[in-house]
Amino acid sequence: MKKSWGRRFQDQAAQGIVEYALILAFVVGVAAALFANGGLADAIGEAYFQVSETISNAINGSNEAKQQRIQDRLDKALREAIKNGNIVMDKDAWIEIDVQQEKNKKNGNYVDGGSSAAAKSSSVKVNGQKYMDAGGFESLWRATSLKMYEMNIEQESGWAGVRIVSNGNGSYTSYYYRGDASTVKGQNQDYANTSSMNAAARNDGTPLKVWEDTWTK
Repeated sequence: MKKSWGRRFQDQAAQGIVEYALILAFVVGVAAALFANGGLADAIGEAYFQVSETISNAINGSNEAKQQRIQDRLDKALREAIKNGNIVMDKDAWIEIDVQQEKNKKNGNYVDGGSSAAAKSSSVKVNGQKYMDAGGFESLWRATSLKMYEMNIEQESGWAGVRIVSNGNGSYTSYYYRGDASTVKGQNQDYANTSSMNAAARNDGTPLKVWEDTWTK
């Protein structure tokens, strides 16, 4: 009985140390983010996010799992922006946000993206402005509830992105892409053509498209 009680006491003590470490990490994160950003709400949000990511990585820290979490976050945020009317697309238009291994030379972040509206082949409005007038792909995350720290995550290899295509009449399809190049452009695919992207393969022959879902506004 004494041995069993001792083991239980050790387990409880270990759990307490982990909980204390998480609380300490949260407090330190808030202080660091507050110093960097100057805003309490942003500081708390970023600290909470970092602790949550640490826990998720402890459960499954593979690059594939990280990419899945990024894509789920992107998809959810973009869907909400479309449903709220912050992003409006003509039929056959598409938008995309990607997180890649190398930093984007334009903004110094790991985030990239695009839209069919960049080639003026379709109309996309972001927060009431035309896509290019609103600031290009950088306007897409500003139209969502996403914070840059939620997306600005370095990839161990390759890139991951979410593209949403308007099918018309309030119907949309989300596509999840994962490439093995260090940047999206480095994948050397016909990025502007969704059908081509859906049929494309990585260097090892596995599909670029890993998942799709059709949904309504």
